[in-house]
Amino acid sequence: MLYSYVGYKSSGEIVKGTLEADSEKGAEEALWKFELTIITLKKKMMALPSVQELLPTLFAVKRTEIINFTRDLHTLLGAGIGIYPCLTMLHERATRASFKKLIRDILVSVEQGNTLSDACAEHPDVFSPFYLRMTKVGEEIGNLEHMLEQITVQMTKEAEIRKKVKGALTYPAFVLVIAACAVAALVTFVVPAMSGLFDQIGGDLPLLTKIMVAISDFVTGNILYLFLAIVGLIGGSLLYFRTPRGKRTKDAIMLKIPVIKQVIIKGFMARTARNLSILLGGGVTITDALDLVIETSDNVHFEAAFIRVRNDVNDGLLLSQAMKNQPIFPALLYQVVGVGELTGRLEPNLESAANFYETETDSAVARATGMLTPILTIGMGGMVAVIALSVYQPIYGLAGQIQ
Repeated sequence: MLYSYVGYKSSGEIVKGTLEADSEKGAEEALWKFELTIITLKKKMMALPSVQELLPTLFAVKRTEIINFTRDLHTLLGAGIGIYPCLTMLHERATRASFKKLIRDILVSVEQGNTLSDACAEHPDVFSPFYLRMTKVGEEIGNLEHMLEQITVQMTKEAEIRKKVKGALTYPAFVLVIAACAVAALVTFVVPAMSGLFDQIGGDLPLLTKIMVAISDFVTGNILYLFLAIVGLIGGSLLYFRTPRGKRTKDAIMLKIPVIKQVIIKGFMARTARNLSILLGGGVTITDALDLVIETSDNVHFEAAFIRVRNDVNDGLLLSQAMKNQPIFPALLYQVVGVGELTGRLEPNLESAANFYETETDSAVARATGMLTPILTIGMGGMVAVIALSVYQPIYGLAGQIQ
């Protein structure tokens, strides 16, 4: 049940808001924990769903908020402040409702005696298995602030790589949409207008013009059905790609596109190498680290490869040998891992590999953008040129006849 309240802090500041509680007594206790003196407390009447409830994705906790939360918590703990005062300060500083509620839930859970990792585990949609595992390791070894620092580095690097990969995929998609809209506008509006002129003038039209007029007549005569077909195709594709089979198909397609393939592979290798370095450096066993990598893989083919790697490691193979057995891993990665295993410097070598593949990801994104830009520009220009030629060719022909 929801309760609306008005109270004031010890400083005299008036505070208004709502909270969820099982009973009025539970609401009072929750407010007392936040050191609020209650002025009014009323049960909130049922209302229509809020915008946040109707569009949860738009108001969900953002990855950047979690990164900043982890960084700030690391800084505060490093200054010698206890976990409960740290969370209290972060709760007071939060502005967005969803993020503020998340910190409040964690704060209440910690106040009830749970550890930070247990409190975060109550929100699996926000905190990844990697985050939870590293936080728990930090609590077990008594160095939580260091682990939070490592998590911040990992999440920041991962966010940068995801942004670069997404940017490489977004640009061609945007250009293709613009090209499709331009062609649709020409076929739907320009060609029909010129077709009426041609009918009045008479004469034999060039073959290219006849083809474009036929296409235009078909589009304008069936525009509603074509629109419904396009919407159905897009909606059906999105639903299909959410199924296990559809995700396998989509991931396989992405790994076969020549220009995009290297961006995805190198981006994944950078994230994986850094995650393994941080996990192994934090005292996590190799099999547990591989399990976490499998859980956080966003491509089913990489996930399947790491499942086979984990099985080979469980059977007694070294990590480098297990990676070598999977064609999807670049030779450089398992060679660097092999050297690290021989010299006892596996974690530093993995970190070096992560830095290398992050640089390679930047180069791959630059190459992809550089190659796709002229290809898409020429393709889009070619389609528009064909339509323009089909329109102007009979006009020039008519002008020649008049002369």
